[in-house]
Amino acid sequence: METNYKISIPKPCTENWDKMTPNDTGRFCMSCSKTVVDFTAMMPEEIQHFFIQNQTERICGRFRKSQLDNITIQIPSRVLYAQTQYHKMFLLALFIAMGTTLFSCADKDGNKTKIDKVELVDNPEQNESVSVCYGHQIESKKVNSKKPLERTIMGALIAPDSFEKGSFEYDIIYNSNDLDILPVPEDGMKKLYTFLNKNYITPNDTEEKQKKIFILFVVEKDGTLSNFNIVKNTDQKSGAEAIRVLKTASKWIPGKLNNRIVRSSYILPILIQKIK
Repeated sequence: METNYKISIPKPCTENWDKMTPNDTGRFCMSCSKTVVDFTAMMPEEIQHFFIQNQTERICGRFRKSQLDNITIQIPSRVLYAQTQYHKMFLLALFIAMGTTLFSCADKDGNKTKIDKVELVDNPEQNESVSVCYGHQIESKKVNSKKPLERTIMGALIAPDSFEKGSFEYDIIYNSNDLDILPVPEDGMKKLYTFLNKNYITPNDTEEKQKKIFILFVVEKDGTLSNFNIVKNTDQKSGAEAIRVLKTASKWIPGKLNNRIVRSSYILPILIQKIK
């Protein structure tokens, strides 16, 4: 028997899709340090498969308003049990309830729309008023076709009726500049830069004697680094190499806000000097 889950967003987000930074997997939102998935060209089966494959991830997504008028995500009951340990079953439930995506939207008057089922809309007419909703998810391929400009809406998740309210909490990623205590490398910033310059391998096609690289990442509560992204016009090869080295570096001391440890985004400038 298939299990249906209904999810909605009470407060649409105001982030601008067009101002997000394109990357290999979609568009990166600087405000929440996440990549947004474009579901506007996906079939219902593809959307469902995506949720199942990413059951433990927190995702952000983008939908057409016409898709979200009636959306139901069906998760086969067997997925909850087959080859899944008990604690992973809970993670799947939590994923559906919250991390799956902040999937609902509001119309132009601010009225909230609850998701009931997925509709596949083929070749919408040119005069159709098309809206796009996206909450926290990751972008996939886009269809190159001439369509009207789409208005985007994002928002925070309302848990589906099948889950107990108050049983989970969204783990916010704060901007490090807003913290009371900034995150820092365990061994100090000076030793981190020494480690980076020692282990960074300059691409062979680089002619510059020195260059500045900017890498954005999230410092988790346990001091590990995640959600790496290349920013500030850093070329892909240099950025990828810097990320490789950062992943092998020591942990960080996480930042604090109101005397509690929080997740935070951090942009690290790295000056690389080429040694002949």
